[in-house]
Amino acid sequence: MNTALNQKTNAPVVRQYEIGGVRYIVRATVKDGATENAVTKINRLIQNDLSKQRAEN
Repeated sequence: MNTALNQKTNAPVVRQYEIGGVRYIVRATVKDGATENAVTKINRLIQNDLSKQRAEN
């Protein structure tokens, strides 16, 4: 029964976006033991990309 509860709480979030006439279906899940949320991760990825661009110039 515990497994069923875990599956229920970790159900994926499905969203649909249309960008430039292309439809994207995005499914997001949360990994057990994750240490950062989506906002923190996106900020980190952007900062890493900016750092790489600065290093190249």
